[in-house]
Amino acid sequence: MRVQAISWDKSTVEDPGIRELLTTLSEEYPIHEGGAGLKLSAGLSGNGLRVSRKSGRAEVTGGSVSLVARGVGMLLSGLVAENGEVTEQTSFKRVGLMLDCCRNAVLKTGYLKEWLRRSSLMGYNQMMLYTKDTYQLPGEECFGYLRGRYTAEELKEVDAYAARLGIEMVGCVQALGHLEPALKWPRYNAIRDTDAELLTTEEKSYQLVNKILDFYGTVYRSRRIHLGMDETHGLGRGRYMDINGYRRPFDIYIDHLNRVVGECSKRGLIPIIWSDMFFRMGSKRMDYYDKDAVTPQDVIDKIPPEVQLTYWDYYHKDVEFYREWIQRHRHLGQVPVMASGIWTWPVFWYNHKRTVETVNPCVEACAREGVEEIFFTMWGDDGGYCDWSSALAGACYAAEKVFNPASEPEESTLEKKFAAICGGDFNAHVAASGLTVMGEADSISAPALLWDDPLLGIYYKEQEVNFGPDFWQRIKDHYAHIERELQKHPRGRAGNIRLAAGMAGLLKAKISAKLSVDRAYKTRRKEDMAEAKELAAKVVKALQTFEKHYRKQWYERNKTFGYEVMQIRFAGQAARWKELILRLSELEDGEISSILELEEKTAEPAGVHNSYRFIATASVYL
Repeated sequence: MRVQAISWDKSTVEDPGIRELLTTLSEEYPIHEGGAGLKLSAGLSGNGLRVSRKSGRAEVTGGSVSLVARGVGMLLSGLVAENGEVTEQTSFKRVGLMLDCCRNAVLKTGYLKEWLRRSSLMGYNQMMLYTKDTYQLPGEECFGYLRGRYTAEELKEVDAYAARLGIEMVGCVQALGHLEPALKWPRYNAIRDTDAELLTTEEKSYQLVNKILDFYGTVYRSRRIHLGMDETHGLGRGRYMDINGYRRPFDIYIDHLNRVVGECSKRGLIPIIWSDMFFRMGSKRMDYYDKDAVTPQDVIDKIPPEVQLTYWDYYHKDVEFYREWIQRHRHLGQVPVMASGIWTWPVFWYNHKRTVETVNPCVEACAREGVEEIFFTMWGDDGGYCDWSSALAGACYAAEKVFNPASEPEESTLEKKFAAICGGDFNAHVAASGLTVMGEADSISAPALLWDDPLLGIYYKEQEVNFGPDFWQRIKDHYAHIERELQKHPRGRAGNIRLAAGMAGLLKAKISAKLSVDRAYKTRRKEDMAEAKELAAKVVKALQTFEKHYRKQWYERNKTFGYEVMQIRFAGQAARWKELILRLSELEDGEISSILELEEKTAEPAGVHNSYRFIATASVYL
């Protein structure tokens, strides 16, 4: 698709913020001060967005720089017809994205700037980088050690760049739990309650928290900071209990929250936290979405009014559930910030189906309930190995839904915007999303299949029991189809379609080899053994080829730290396939009489999780 060129000059764009926006966007897009192209007039007005076009000229007026940016995105995409006009009005004041930058993949600043440019043209005005410990705290050498931590200078650079695009950078950290990457070091023994939670009766814990607040209070111009504090399941059950005895987790949590909020107030910071623990601790199942959960009134009374609660929900598919949970947050004293999900975990490619199923009802419910802030999370669970640029398709979809909550985004709009803003084929991205299949008849996780050990076959056996003996042949045919479809498309400037095709081919090869091994082990015929070993050798080669291209993409986008995890996994897979070939040869030569891993079966599903540590081995907990 040809992108519409745009030109402007200082007489038609008087606002300095919009001039800065257009100059920054020109780094990637055909937007020029002077020269050929659609002649643009732009200014700030009202609180909505109006875009019109007539006689080779266009006018954009919006209530903010970010709305003007969205209008420019419409023009670049050719979505405003000659002599036409488009108007939009959204009830959401803040529309954001959150990128996980602490699970191996720590995104380079240049790649973050690409995300900022593209998200601004979609209409986003907020960005969070989720950093458990991946930032450089003064005096804390072990905090984020060897994990690609951001320096203050890097984050200031990103913040300044975002501001030019009308985007607010908001710090997104952890101030109680989820600190296991740092707490594993002996340096932090004194402040550890459990593997993940801080010891709240230790003053050194607050010295660390204060350093975090000081850091983010200076690197970002925004005074808002997301403190996390979610999923603190073991709070008060570790060293805290050894030292202090049992205390109601609600009380430990609310006391810590009030102290940290007090420290935020001293620094002029506005705290935000995830809300789940106010529900989990009142649930007998420790379930966020337990309708029988009760939050005691004495706890509600102690929630500091300064803190904003974030209701996160990436799972539910009906509007009424979201509405009920928003109303439950009102019972806690406020309308929540909403966090939905663009599904990047644990997958190699963005999961479009799951995103649409959950974003759609979530946004509709928020619009009906008067929620004014929403952001979309992109988590990196299991290693941050997703092709992050594939998720731009999800960001495009979510933005269209936010600005038009009552309707489903039109396919033609998504195709044109994605092509112009991200340089990709939207339909190809949706097709590549089929690497992860979910349905009543078939369910498959591409990473689980990839990490599954060829001898143990934990996932392989599980799916066979769940879906029947012909399951893997169906999935093999499915991946063959995806590979053929994706090979028709060029890589583009969004997700790497060719690498997705390579993944489909690798998974197809792995299934072919496993089916052949099953047959050879059963028949023990020489020709079957030869075929099984040949196909297994092809898997080794396919793994090495895929890893070579995947490595290139990783280093283009991410800091070097964290790739060791992926390299170990790929190399481990190759080693285990070589081991399988060796064992088949030993069986064929009579050196062994059986392969015990292939002998052992399961009669009922064990409920296997699809993360690497649950799939790679049944022995040491990786």
